[in-house]
Amino acid sequence: MEVEMEMKLNMDDVQIETSPQKKLSGSMGAVGLALTVLAFSAPLTTVSGYIPFALMFGGVGSPVIFILTTLVLLLFSVGYVTLNNIVKRPGDFYAFISYGIGKSTGLGSGILAAVSYFLLLAGVTSFFGVSCSDLVHDMTGASIPWYWPTLACWLVVSMLGYLHVELSAKVLTWVMILEIVVCLAFSFGVLAKGGVPGVSASAPFMPSQLANSTNVPFCMLFTVSFFMGFEATALFRDEVKMPDRTIPRATYGAVIFIGAIYTLCAYAMIMAYGPEVQSIAAKTPAAMFPDAFAKFVSPGLHLIVSVLVMTSAFAASLSTQNVLSRYMHNLGTDGALPRFLGKVHAKHESPYLASMTVSVMVLCVLMPFILMGAKPDLLYGQLSGVGTSGIIILMTIVNLSSLVWYVRRGRQQGVSFAKSFLAPAISSVFFIALVYLVAAHFDVLAGGDPGQYVWMFYCLIGVQVGGMALAQYFKHRRPEVFECLGRSQNG
Repeated sequence: MEVEMEMKLNMDDVQIETSPQKKLSGSMGAVGLALTVLAFSAPLTTVSGYIPFALMFGGVGSPVIFILTTLVLLLFSVGYVTLNNIVKRPGDFYAFISYGIGKSTGLGSGILAAVSYFLLLAGVTSFFGVSCSDLVHDMTGASIPWYWPTLACWLVVSMLGYLHVELSAKVLTWVMILEIVVCLAFSFGVLAKGGVPGVSASAPFMPSQLANSTNVPFCMLFTVSFFMGFEATALFRDEVKMPDRTIPRATYGAVIFIGAIYTLCAYAMIMAYGPEVQSIAAKTPAAMFPDAFAKFVSPGLHLIVSVLVMTSAFAASLSTQNVLSRYMHNLGTDGALPRFLGKVHAKHESPYLASMTVSVMVLCVLMPFILMGAKPDLLYGQLSGVGTSGIIILMTIVNLSSLVWYVRRGRQQGVSFAKSFLAPAISSVFFIALVYLVAAHFDVLAGGDPGQYVWMFYCLIGVQVGGMALAQYFKHRRPEVFECLGRSQNG
């Protein structure tokens, strides 16, 4: 192989600080990897700011929808980790879709993934700044521009992204522990006091409640968005020990944990507000968590919880930075993007140039808002909605790639029919319906009036098609690059 020959020829140069041939490495375990991607979903931010919207659509029956969503995503994970153990290369959506469907679709998906995670990163970074600015005003009465804490968050995340991923994992672990403690304190605080009268303890888990819930599909759309991040475990294949065991454990563990904690918190929220939970969620969603926390746990801890919501946004920003940097690194390694993005730092063993590039891109998005003095309230909502839509599209395509792989290559030895075909087939039906729902009701995720921003959804489709066209260009004009697509192995 040409790459292997180059590595042998350059053995005398191993002391050079950076080299495009150097690979990412590390020894993260399943728990560290799970916490790294769990931070992406920002549990405390989700519980305090987004679960009320799920309750607005699902009402008292929302916990049933959370459980159903968890089961569907576990089915998705079965096909996903099966591909991980067969493909045996980092790259996540990019590598798996290249392997299952083909390199053109794979490159389109890789670029769509990078764009989607970039939108999520820019959105959550600006959200940190707005949250910090609001917190300072609540505590002191002083007003600080949102962009100062945003830039501080951007700087710290950029520095941590430059260093080894295990340092980020340690930071994220402690933040995650604090978030989980608050979520559990809220849930058990409500349940210990029995909530408010009007709803029996078992009612939220009765499937019959779904008949009384309006817009159940929209509730499910929101619940799927709460799980975002667990799908990135395979990106860290080169940075974990025993990846064929660690990645499946981290993936399943992340899905089960997210499903359990959000189901519990949604249940506690319902018990805290009783049969009026749906109407209250429609009127004052932002006040639901802090008001219930003050009533059932402690009003004196309100500011501490507000601080942890802010650190939750920081953790999500750091996690997303790590994920996006590795997508850029993989695309650079294969030559789909400039190859300098594939360089690995000799000391920190990080995709440092890819991470620095991501940081510059985020700053370029934020600077116009900073210079105009605009507050990006709408910005982070729309960016997050569009980015989430992109990930849902990609999860649909990777499901289909599992099925195409099975049809083309048949069942491999040691891989059951249920894992390689049945599980992804069932979850594919769910995700295809979800993509239709996103396209038909894009305003639910991106805001605005019905149909106002649907062009953003079609832009995502355009990114996918544009990436496929780029792959065809490589195939006909630069076949040496096309051959390397899908993480430098034949797809």
